[in-house]
Amino acid sequence: MKDNNTIDQEILKELAELRKNGLSKQSRTRSHAILLLNSGKSKNEIAEIFDVTNRTVYNWIKEWKKRGMSSIYRKKGDGRKPLLTAKLHKEIIKKHIDDYPHQPKKAYALTLKEIRIEVSYETFKRFLKKNLN
Repeated sequence: MKDNNTIDQEILKELAELRKNGLSKQSRTRSHAILLLNSGKSKNEIAEIFDVTNRTVYNWIKEWKKRGMSSIYRKKGDGRKPLLTAKLHKEIIKKHIDDYPHQPKKAYALTLKEIRIEVSYETFKRFLKKNLN
C-alpha cells in the first residue's frame, strides 16, 4: 500500500475472504478496494474499476486508516434519517386521516401545516402504509 502503510498478512487474508464472501456488496467492494490499493493500484485506477468518484475512494481510504477493519462495514446510524417518525408524527397524521378518511391529499396538506416539515406526498403515503394499518 502506498503512503508507507503495510497491511498485516492476517488482515490481508480476512480482506480477501470478505471480498469473496462478504455479506453486503459494500463490504465486498471496500475490502477489494483496500486490497487493490495494497497491491499498488492508484486511487484513480480504483475509482475507475468500481465506477465511483475519486472522492469516494479517498473516503474509503481515510476511514480505513482511521477505523481499520470496522470501516469495511456500515456503521449503525449511517444513512438518511426519516423525515416522519412514528414517535413524533403518528398521532398528528392519524387525527387528520380520521377527520378526512377519503381525502388523503387534504389530510396531507393539514399535516404539513401542523408539523412544519416539507415531505413529498409519496413519503406521506409510505408513512401511512407502514404506520397506520
